[in-house]
Amino acid sequence: MTDERDTLRETLRGFFARESSAERVRAAEALTAPGFDPTLWSQARALGVPHMAVDGADLADLAVVAGEYGRALAPIPLVETLVATRLLDRVPVAARPALDGDPLLTVALRPAADDVATLVPAGAVADGVVVLHDGALVLAHAGRHAPAPPTLGSGPVADWTLDDATMLLDGDDARTVMAEAIDDWRALMAAALVGLARRALELGVDYAKARHQFGVPIGSFQSIQHRLAEAATLVEAAALLAQQAVTEPRSFPERAAMAYLAAVDAARAAAGLALHVHGGYGFMVEYDVQLYFRRASAWPLLLGDPADELTRLGDLLEAQDWTIAEPAATGFRAEVRAFLAEASPEGLVTRVHASGTVHDWDFHRAVAARGLLRTGWDPAWGGEQRSDADVRALWEELARAGAPIDGWGTSDLVARTLARVGTEAQRREVVPRVLDGDILICLGYSEPDSGSDVAAASTRAERDGDGWVINGQKMFTTLAHEAEYVFLLTRTNREVPKHRGLTMFLVPMGQPGIEITPIHTLSGERTNITYYTDVHVPDACRVGAVDGGWDVMTVALAYERNPTMVGELDRLLRLFLGWARANPAVLERAAVRDRLTRAVTDLHAGRLLSARMSDLATTGALPIVEGSMAKLFSSEALVRASAGLLDSVGAAGMLSSGAVGAPADGWVEVMHRHAQVTTIRAGTSEIQRTIIAERGLGLPRSGR
Repeated sequence: MTDERDTLRETLRGFFARESSAERVRAAEALTAPGFDPTLWSQARALGVPHMAVDGADLADLAVVAGEYGRALAPIPLVETLVATRLLDRVPVAARPALDGDPLLTVALRPAADDVATLVPAGAVADGVVVLHDGALVLAHAGRHAPAPPTLGSGPVADWTLDDATMLLDGDDARTVMAEAIDDWRALMAAALVGLARRALELGVDYAKARHQFGVPIGSFQSIQHRLAEAATLVEAAALLAQQAVTEPRSFPERAAMAYLAAVDAARAAAGLALHVHGGYGFMVEYDVQLYFRRASAWPLLLGDPADELTRLGDLLEAQDWTIAEPAATGFRAEVRAFLAEASPEGLVTRVHASGTVHDWDFHRAVAARGLLRTGWDPAWGGEQRSDADVRALWEELARAGAPIDGWGTSDLVARTLARVGTEAQRREVVPRVLDGDILICLGYSEPDSGSDVAAASTRAERDGDGWVINGQKMFTTLAHEAEYVFLLTRTNREVPKHRGLTMFLVPMGQPGIEITPIHTLSGERTNITYYTDVHVPDACRVGAVDGGWDVMTVALAYERNPTMVGELDRLLRLFLGWARANPAVLERAAVRDRLTRAVTDLHAGRLLSARMSDLATTGALPIVEGSMAKLFSSEALVRASAGLLDSVGAAGMLSSGAVGAPADGWVEVMHRHAQVTTIRAGTSEIQRTIIAERGLGLPRSGR
């Protein structure tokens, strides 16, 4: 968002707040042309609508207007008139008809049949409609529309008879211009639906805060919190796709379609959930939420069945050989990709996977020698000045190559935490060794009785003179058998609330009293149980204040939620498509194409959520909520895609890596097993939903 668009948004939000109240929206439903307030339309025209579409505003500006229109459910034909105005501007001047006055023009989203354009948006109030008819683009003039029927969304739709029409274009030119106009409509309707979804979600959240049942706000019920958090994440993903569609000219038809479908799903999910949260009151016409529910249901139907749009998007993606999913290998990304092709071939990936330890010292040292371990670090630490886009590209390329980076990932997040809150000695002695590739650091958070609830840790650290004695047990201490240190969360005070009695230590794994026992997992990866029996450490091993471990954890968790699942979904798609292209009958199945289309859309949305998170991090902020959204969305998307693509393989999907005839050398099956853990590690999906609900949406703390 530019400053100019921020100003435009605030101007429109203020205008609609004053002139398009919920009462005025309801009043417009009772008019002869339901859903059209002529006075509001005159006021909107005075602001420059719809002429801003050709008076210097680009599609991104218009999307801001559409978003505020959707938020207010303004009873005017804003999207359709903007699209019609842009459409006529594409028609050569010599072919444009002379128009008297300032007519209200709209566009038919489907070709006319038998000289009738059916259910034209704003057709009941328009002075003219542009429609594709018998291969020609025509402008039908006033006086030929039927009365507006009652509709779900209370919009002034109507049928138009085309016995009085002026031809604008014919043949391929006509079809091209109309296709461009409908893509504009998809992009602007996506923005409008996002605006609608955000306001509907606000209504649901506000009601959940205010409504009490069983003596507490219903917004403190975890079941409600989690559903609202899920909807909020879908809305933010759709918002980012919608913004990208109008600001990224490359592959606009595909991006507009992805944004539209994501916005349809998000708006319907948010409005439906907000209605549900209101309980029986949501069904009362006096409550605004039912207005949002009806329009979220109705607006997408103007174009037809959204399932047909999914099929159409699949056709567009297939025409590009599904390669829109692949980021362009240019600049730093190209350097990383070339390095990985040499340093992390499939043979290494296969060998590492077979070992169960997702780390290889030769690869790790090669990465360090290339300086990549310092990517995104300040030059004071020997890092190169790299943009946040370059940092994202690095982690995505590592994941899409299947590179063994578990140890790198945990070590990097601990090193960044130490750089921010560690002691001078830790910053001087430990951080450089991590960045030089000499050591790994593993994470000692989870325990047998406190997995996601890490604040319930019971591993004890007790004062012993100038040092500490640690006793306890940690679960899932992945790479403990390769690490130099464990970043260990301990309990140092039982007399205060659990979050306030924790202290973090950086404990050398070579200390006497530490025992490591391997655990083998569903995905084939090895993790560990670690036991700590009278482990003596000096106070210099402490990170942060005594009883201040939760504050240190907060910093670490913000760095932990770098969603490498985006790259893993990219890898899954590439491996599946590589196999499917050699078995073309697979791609002819509608179910397979739909799954691929959903997965590609999720991949793009996950990239954008990840980008937003890292953009915030570069400002010095801790993007906790944004990180939770990115992690939640991308991990759940990987689970969905891996399950769907495994089914697409059919019976052969049961064949594991190494089996003769295993599709994609068994990697689809392997990644299906692996995907399950991504919703658990780095905080379960449930934990992410709680963070989004309480920190992002401001819902009262759950009683769990």
